[in-house]
Amino acid sequence: MELDLTRIFVKVVQFNSFSKAAVMLKMPKSTVSKSISRLEKETGTKLLVRSTRSLTVTEAGRTFYEACLGPIHLIEDAQKALSGQDNLLTGLVRITAPEDLGTFIIAPAIAKLSAQHPMLRFELLYTDNLVDLVKDGFDLAVRIGRMRDSGLKLKRAGEVILVPVASPAYLKQKEKLKSPRDLAQHQCLTLNLRQTVDRWTLRSGDKAVHVGIQSKILSNQMSSLLRMALADAGIALVPTYICQSYLDNGKLVRVLPEWSSPGWPVSMISPLSPSSSARLKTTVDHIANELKRAGIV
Repeated sequence: MELDLTRIFVKVVQFNSFSKAAVMLKMPKSTVSKSISRLEKETGTKLLVRSTRSLTVTEAGRTFYEACLGPIHLIEDAQKALSGQDNLLTGLVRITAPEDLGTFIIAPAIAKLSAQHPMLRFELLYTDNLVDLVKDGFDLAVRIGRMRDSGLKLKRAGEVILVPVASPAYLKQKEKLKSPRDLAQHQCLTLNLRQTVDRWTLRSGDKAVHVGIQSKILSNQMSSLLRMALADAGIALVPTYICQSYLDNGKLVRVLPEWSSPGWPVSMISPLSPSSSARLKTTVDHIANELKRAGIV
């Protein structure tokens, strides 16, 4: 089996298109189509189901793609290295991240990186769902929370710290909070997660407390909790990276300033070791620095 046939197959699946793969590979679409047919004939296995409007990968094709994706990337980067180190910083990097982290940190980080390296291209998917990096062809995921051992390459980036905040107008209407248990008398804006719906865990130094709260508004999005706090709806427990600017300009006040949530781990995960690809290593290092600048350490 020729290696070029496998590379062409990987690109067709990555782009889910014969035409886009042909453009990327700089060859006629007919050559791509014939190469896939030849690969199927040589392997005696149906890899793709084609129609005039759709392209579907068979189960055998998906297994073959997942096994070949990493080695093909390594070979491509090794070939580029023959042309000089600078030429490694080219190509597409596909990244997935949670919505709020993506909007507030990843997006500006990638904008800066893109300006520094014009030959790099990026595709970003913001979702709180767990994406199958290998199956869906992603190079990097930035995730919040404890990670199970998946066999993927993992780099711990730091912790997200959540702090309780509210608007001056809201606090003016209420009695001053003196301790975490006073939160029970306030309208709380919180994530609709099982562990945060009716109680918050806060810590101060070596002390940690679980306090019952009144969940006035539930949301699956931190940025919406922030917006509601700005609109005087109550006290929100949100990451410092999305509320710091509002604390600095006085539009929000940090209540119980000595208390915060226990840290939520932030990790960067990749199917390949970052050191195996210059574009991936550059991206991982840059995002790690931007996370640190945002207070995730």
